[in-house]
Amino acid sequence: MKTSISICIPTYQRPKFLKEALDSVLEQTLQPVEIVIGDDSHDDLTENLVLDIMKECKIPIIYRRHSPSLGQAGNINFLYETAKGNKIVLLHDDDLLMPNSLEDLNSCWDLHPDLVAAYGNQYFISEEGIINMELSSRLNQMYFRTRERAGLQKSSVEAALLHQFPNDGFMMLASAAKSIKWRSHKEVGNGGEFDFSLRISLKYSKFFFLNEHTAKCRLTSDSMSKSSNDDSAFQTFYIILNTDFSDELSWAKDYELRREAPYAIIQLINFGKKKQALDIYFSKYYPLSKRLSLRGIRRLLKALLPSSIGRFI
Repeated sequence: MKTSISICIPTYQRPKFLKEALDSVLEQTLQPVEIVIGDDSHDDLTENLVLDIMKECKIPIIYRRHSPSLGQAGNINFLYETAKGNKIVLLHDDDLLMPNSLEDLNSCWDLHPDLVAAYGNQYFISEEGIINMELSSRLNQMYFRTRERAGLQKSSVEAALLHQFPNDGFMMLASAAKSIKWRSHKEVGNGGEFDFSLRISLKYSKFFFLNEHTAKCRLTSDSMSKSSNDDSAFQTFYIILNTDFSDELSWAKDYELRREAPYAIIQLINFGKKKQALDIYFSKYYPLSKRLSLRGIRRLLKALLPSSIGRFI
């Protein structure tokens, strides 16, 4: 079957960044068959931008402005269902593809025709688009995107569990994305990205890590991770905790729970879920060395003291 790639872009109130994202798609050495945009914006700035681009664009753009907004999960599910290509690439509206991304990722299927997903390294960039090389190297190492891990992954579940599988910029069989879909915010809060990747990995194998930079991930001042409404860490913590993994992956489960624990504790405190925060604080996933650190003691005090006092600690 001839390859046909749909670029799926969910967007919300960021026309400037969306323009850059679209430019990165239009500059691809391998062109997609379509660009599908789901717009949750409250104003018409993004709509006007897209309509202007459509006048000159040689690639079909399917655009839908949602009123009322669908939310992240609903918007992405709309994109997956609308996409007509046999492969999809999810691209956040503030991120960018490298010029060879589609060609390089698609070539992974030449090596393994039965692949389900392929992805590469990410550059991490500022709001202005400047690459932070030190941070990029550190985060790719943290997410096990290293030379030693390149190629077909021995376990797709391990790749998802360790966050090697990225939040966007991946190429995936459209049939797989359509079959899994995102769960709603009511079900998994802001943990939807991790939840989707884990459920994909539990149903499908054959993930390929390409040891090349294929995307640029923008770190913005309004990133979800900096929001007081962010519950992604503790949602991810509980998703991992309540999922059964094989004995071979017990180390990866423990590794990720220890990594998520400090952030989960803070988020639970922010949401007033202090009992759950203390449960994690005194669990094996938050070891004694961290509890006795200055930061650990501050977290304990925040969990024990009334919120009116704890916020000053």
